[in-house]
Amino acid sequence: MVLAHDPDQKGALVWKTQLPKELQLGEITFGGAADDQNAYFGLKSGGIAAVQLATGEKAWFAPLEGRRGGGGAGETAAVSAIPGAVFSGGWDGKLRAFSTDNGKPLWEYNMLQEFKTVNGVAARGGGMGAPGPTVAGGILYVGSGYVFGANGTPGNVLLAFSVE
Repeated sequence: MVLAHDPDQKGALVWKTQLPKELQLGEITFGGAADDQNAYFGLKSGGIAAVQLATGEKAWFAPLEGRRGGGGAGETAAVSAIPGAVFSGGWDGKLRAFSTDNGKPLWEYNMLQEFKTVNGVAARGGGMGAPGPTVAGGILYVGSGYVFGANGTPGNVLLAFSVE
């Protein structure tokens, strides 16, 4: 459930929207991102949703096949948005970019692999489940590896992506 409150009206409720058909614990866990039109959320049940800030109406939903329910499923890491794209990392070890206009996939990168590092330390990418990607100075930074209880895939790399 996503709720909008008006700070100028002592937190009065403006709208509320239920994103998945069935609520479950931790559906939106570590937070969303927003631009001037929409707020974006990764869902534990598998997918990314956009909600119109002005009305609370669902702008779009991008399902992720095979990422439905259960512990360690879906997109529980915080998402990050830049003009034109929203980035999400999943428990499945995939980093994804979606169009902010319509939710269509723009890019996907599988982090579940070995990496050659600048300092020579053995490194492997893992899943994402808490902090999301960070964008600074035109570079997308991602810490890859997250375990909570018996769920997740460990990893120990910081990846940096830029436009070619």
